[in-house]
Amino acid sequence: MRKMFLATALAVSMCVPVYANFDDNSDASIYATPVYDEDANSASVVKKSAREENMGKALPIKMTGDQAEYDSVSGDFHLSGNVVITQGAEKLLTTHAHGNMKTGDVWLEQGGTIVEPGTRMSGKWVKYNFHTKTGEIKEITGKSEKEWFDAPHATILSDKLVVDEGGYMSRCPSKEHPPCLSIKAKTFEIYPQEKMVAHDVKVFVRGKHVYSRDIWVNEVGARKMSIMPRVGYAGSDNGTFAKLDINWQMGEKTSANAELIRYKKAGYKPMYSLKHNERNFDITYKNGWEEDDDDWYKKQNTWRFTYKPHHFIDGLPLSYYGYFEYGFWKNEDTGVNSWHKEYAVYLTHDPIYLFNSKNTVLNLRVGRKWVHESYNGETEQTDVYSATLTQKLSKKWDTWIGWHREDETSSLFDIGQPDMAKEIRNGLRWKMDDKNTFTIVNRYDIGKGQQYSTKYSWEHKFCCWMLAFEYEQEQLENDSTRRIVYYFYNL
Repeated sequence: MRKMFLATALAVSMCVPVYANFDDNSDASIYATPVYDEDANSASVVKKSAREENMGKALPIKMTGDQAEYDSVSGDFHLSGNVVITQGAEKLLTTHAHGNMKTGDVWLEQGGTIVEPGTRMSGKWVKYNFHTKTGEIKEITGKSEKEWFDAPHATILSDKLVVDEGGYMSRCPSKEHPPCLSIKAKTFEIYPQEKMVAHDVKVFVRGKHVYSRDIWVNEVGARKMSIMPRVGYAGSDNGTFAKLDINWQMGEKTSANAELIRYKKAGYKPMYSLKHNERNFDITYKNGWEEDDDDWYKKQNTWRFTYKPHHFIDGLPLSYYGYFEYGFWKNEDTGVNSWHKEYAVYLTHDPIYLFNSKNTVLNLRVGRKWVHESYNGETEQTDVYSATLTQKLSKKWDTWIGWHREDETSSLFDIGQPDMAKEIRNGLRWKMDDKNTFTIVNRYDIGKGQQYSTKYSWEHKFCCWMLAFEYEQEQLENDSTRRIVYYFYNL
């Protein structure tokens, strides 16, 4: 049963990312609003960057400018005016360029801009080769996904951008005051649509140096940022709480996290985790407590292997992914202990654009899930289906409707279990301006033939933080949830 929840999170330290699982049945996933081309990240399916994809392909190079000269024998060219040089998804923008079509070399000696999916960077001097996908850029400024960066020099490689003479990076776009959070490092490695890795890092809050660390990793795909520490009220069953998140980046691919939280009524409920992240998969170890609808579950020595989405073959719009989880779980309320084994495989179709428009998108997913509990020796399985149709009505309005099918696979633990076997979700989002967004999400229980819940949310973005208010009315239980959240959203 859902209880009234009121929480105010107070930011007094650094931020760490929270990532949505592909198969997550949590409230965060259930009420997630759809994304469109302009704000979606393409890291949902593991694939090569635009430069890697073009390696070895004889893609044509298209050049336009107000004035152009070309020597068909030598391959030399000179362009001036509004110059645009394009190959595949890559573009060079400048006022003057020269190079050689046969070698693929291009010089922007008066500066210019390099554009590709997920990254846009400008420099006062640029050299680039369209064949090798390598080059260099001087006095660089740019943006990769959410990161703004500024540096004296960078080397362009086929799979990444290396800022190799020191630089600055932040997710705060403000020019009126020092960034809420920024980092300076000796080197940055930017993998487009994947991650950013910084070495020998100094961290600044509002321009003041607060601490240093050897390495800093930001991965693409973060839904929002959590703040440490955090205080609030979690309903009558749990009471007030104080929470401290501690994240330690042990290396470029490995991190440790401790969620230290104490509730006035529920007591001390920490969660410790260790995660190793590879490009194709990740492995996570957990030991601690998790909560679902005021019920507490202790996960002891729980391992989870997740294979990230991959296309079957290039050009086929079908991808597959899956996971395997195993650990010793305990239901605190019932006292039941069980070795919990859970695994699933999924098949998804790339977004289907209807009516030759990217404003109308259909997403499809099918899968199969198995859960085995040692407590009763039973293995339950279910098929998982989902279809979501989204429609962008205008720059400010969009709507969606989805059908979801999944049976329960465990009677011992509610975590990851559906609220209903068959449901329809529909929503409406209104972006009033660049700072305010209002959203309504309805959930309808097909099996019982009645409305399950309605959730209203409002978000207001300030410079580097956000104030969010949520109200949910659960019609079946005649209960409601209210929540106020304050957090850094862009760090």
